Amino acid sequence: MVKESIQLTEASIKLLAAGSKNLAAFLWALAKDNKRLVGKTNMARLLKEGKELKVFRVKESDLAEFQVFAKKNVLYAAVKDKRSDSGMVDLITNADFVSQVNLFMERRGYPAPVQGESPKKDGPRAQRDSFSPQRGNTSNPSQRRTSTAEPTSEKPSVKGRLAALQAASESMKTAKTPQGRSAPPKAR
Repeated sequence: MVKESIQLTEASIKLLAAGSKNLAAFLWALAKDNKRLVGKTNMARLLKEGKELKVFRVKESDLAEFQVFAKKNVLYAAVKDKRSDSGMVDLITNADFVSQVNLFMERRGYPAPVQGESPKKDGPRAQRDSFSPQRGNTSNPSQRRTSTAEPTSEKPSVKGRLAALQAASESMKTAKTPQGRSAPPKAR
C-alpha cells in the first residue's frame, strides 16, 4: 500500500511538472508576442493586426494627458516628426478605437474630424435603367431592337436557326417520299 501511494505521488509530480513547463512556455510566447490590448505600443504591432489605421494630430503638450486617458481605453502609437518643430504629434490607432480618441479630442477642444467621401461609396458604373449602353441596349428609340425585327449581329438568333432547321427537316421529309404517295404516319 505504501509502495502504491509513492508511485501515485511520483506520477502526479511528473504531470504537474510537465503542465507547469507547458504553462511557462505558453506565457513566454504570449509575452514575446506583445499581446497588448490597450495603451502605448509600436507601429509594427498596429500594422501586424491588419486593421484600418487612423491618424490624429495633437499638441505635444496634450500628449501626456492623452497617455493617461489611453492607458485604459485605447491602443495607439505616438509618432513625432523629429525634423519638424511644429509641436504636433501624430497619434495612430486602428479603426476600433476611433470613437474613444474622438471623445478625447472633443474634450480638449480640437475640431471634429472632417468626414470625406470614401471611394467605396462611389456610384455604380452602369446606369440602372433598362436601356444602358453597357448592357447592349441604348436609350435612343431608333436603335432599340424590336421583337419582330431581325437581329443586326452576324450571329443568327436561336429562333432563326431553329426555324431554318425545321424547314430543312420538312424539305428532307418531302424529298424522301415519292410523289403521289403520302408520308408515312408519325410514331406516337
